[in-house]
Amino acid sequence: MKTMRRQLLIYLCVGMMTATVLAGIATYIEVRNDTSDLFDYQLKQIAAALPNEMTAENGIAAENEVDEETAVQIWDRRGVLIFTSGPFKTVPYSRKSGFSSISIDGVGWRLYTEDDHGRITQIAQPNAIRNKLAAAMAMRALSPFVALIPILAFLIWSVVGRSLQPLQELAWEVKSRSPTLLTPLETHRYPPELSPILTALNDLLARLNDALDAQRAFVADAAHELRTPLAALKFQLHLVEKERNPRVIAQGFGKLHDRLNRATHMVHQLLVLARHEQPYVSGTMKMLDPAQLIADTVSDHALQAEIKGIDLGVVSDETVDAALQILGDEDSLRILLGNLIDNAVRYTARGGRVDVTFETRADVGILAVSDNGPGIPACDRSRVFDRFYRREGTDETGSGLGLFIARAIASQHQAQIDLNEGPLGGLIVRVHIPLVHRLSLLQAAA
Repeated sequence: MKTMRRQLLIYLCVGMMTATVLAGIATYIEVRNDTSDLFDYQLKQIAAALPNEMTAENGIAAENEVDEETAVQIWDRRGVLIFTSGPFKTVPYSRKSGFSSISIDGVGWRLYTEDDHGRITQIAQPNAIRNKLAAAMAMRALSPFVALIPILAFLIWSVVGRSLQPLQELAWEVKSRSPTLLTPLETHRYPPELSPILTALNDLLARLNDALDAQRAFVADAAHELRTPLAALKFQLHLVEKERNPRVIAQGFGKLHDRLNRATHMVHQLLVLARHEQPYVSGTMKMLDPAQLIADTVSDHALQAEIKGIDLGVVSDETVDAALQILGDEDSLRILLGNLIDNAVRYTARGGRVDVTFETRADVGILAVSDNGPGIPACDRSRVFDRFYRREGTDETGSGLGLFIARAIASQHQAQIDLNEGPLGGLIVRVHIPLVHRLSLLQAAA
């Protein structure tokens, strides 16, 4: 791949050479034309400088000698040649005054004819001589252009190098930074043309800093949250090893299973959290049917509800337009809805009820999970979305990550989650998510 410096040097040098060549050609043509006019004027001057009385014996004075390349012929009124100069062949007699171009034995001549009261004076000059002299003068006029080319090339090389110096300084500053130094780059040190790059780099550094902060927080929280269940498992195992009573041993193993299930659930939630704290790739987003999404997610939790005797069902709304769909990541939205259903089933008493509904308001869909469980006090509804937060006084095991993950997924889908008192007497969780009309999307793609 060509570097910017090389491309600039090539384009500028080619442009400079082209402009110089075109200017040289124009100058050459102009000098040739001016030289031709000068030679014509010289022929007229020669004719004007000839004596009035001239014969073969009475020639041109020494101070009026013409160039040996120029032929002078004088004819009388009867067309008799009375004078000729030089060893040139006779120029055809012509009474046509002024300048003309003639050919003698295939050789081009420039002829000036002047009628001075019946005396015809003809001054002729070979075109080859004229062209040779004109070319020499034109080439001398081009010598400044030839000398100018290396000077301009050096100036271009210097200007390009100096212009790209801030970019090299920026590259060096970024390269010399340590991986932990993510402070914004100073914009006032660089020219305005680098502002888009600096803005993009500073934005990237800010996002990297946020990602590292989230990673550090995740590692710290995970280490803290896993330390307690792992220590409890080790302690419980130590107690079981010391027991000899089969009944106590069985109870100990039952507690071990419960704590292992809790640790396994927490690890699973941590892995889900680590995945969904990253932004989505656009290729994973697709059109989803809300009804099918709800049916699949509810079926995933049907056994859990059946074991606990919970009436888990879907309350359908016949007025929902089937053409309105969700543009999102299917696996993530199933995790979001699954966490809401899982919480509702686990915290609802045996024999309770959990309903999942979907309705639309304009271009917004509302996924709702309601139950007749104990609910959440209004003072705690904002805190339950915090990472690892669990309300006191609950006997259900959990990681405190379910609603946090649900909110993270909702945020990545431009959706909102709210908690309220439900129609069944417990809690209702609503997810307000944008909808897209399938036909309009297809028309936009077409």
